[in-house]
Amino acid sequence: MIEWLLLPGNQVEAVRSLLGRAWRGTAKLVVLRPTERSREISVVIPTQVAALREPRWPDVLGDWVDIYEEPLFPRAALPVAAEVISESGEDCLALHADLGAPAGARGGIAWYDKGGVVELELVASAAVAWRKGQPLSRPSAGGARAQLASLSRRNAGNDRDAGLYERVESGLAATAEAVLGRALLRLLSDDPPPLNELAAQVMAAPGWKLTV
Repeated sequence: MIEWLLLPGNQVEAVRSLLGRAWRGTAKLVVLRPTERSREISVVIPTQVAALREPRWPDVLGDWVDIYEEPLFPRAALPVAAEVISESGEDCLALHADLGAPAGARGGIAWYDKGGVVELELVASAAVAWRKGQPLSRPSAGGARAQLASLSRRNAGNDRDAGLYERVESGLAATAEAVLGRALLRLLSDDPPPLNELAAQVMAAPGWKLTV
């Protein structure tokens, strides 16, 4: 499972001064340039933290969660920290991913500006995309459950569709990776490395342990 808060540039001082308003616990902060041509970024990794409050989601996203019973983020930590840090004028990206989850690939991103979420995409057992001022939509593939139910009805009893589940899961994983890749491209201003390679870079990078 990947849970990161990402900011453009070296934001060590901003993160140090603000993070205590969002969390209690410990986190790791690294600054790196993932590719030769990419911009420098700061990455905050919650290692053992508790959010001081719940995230402030727009009503339309809160209603979506109630209907689909699918959390937008695995924990409150990232969105709460993104709200706090972006209030100071630092645009930031909250990102989570578990492409090998037993229940199916999942990943999501949320962009924050001036203390609130302005854009969100999630691919999990249900999928949603939203931008501030626009109605809800979907990423390029819907939820695995919906796809499986629809395709199963269409192909009931057809032996040729023995690999149905695997194909839908593969498509869902590709969609989750696309959502993450688009966000990272926008942040880095360069093609991002594969997510597993970027994760290895983040883990290997020297950094700071923050206790808040």
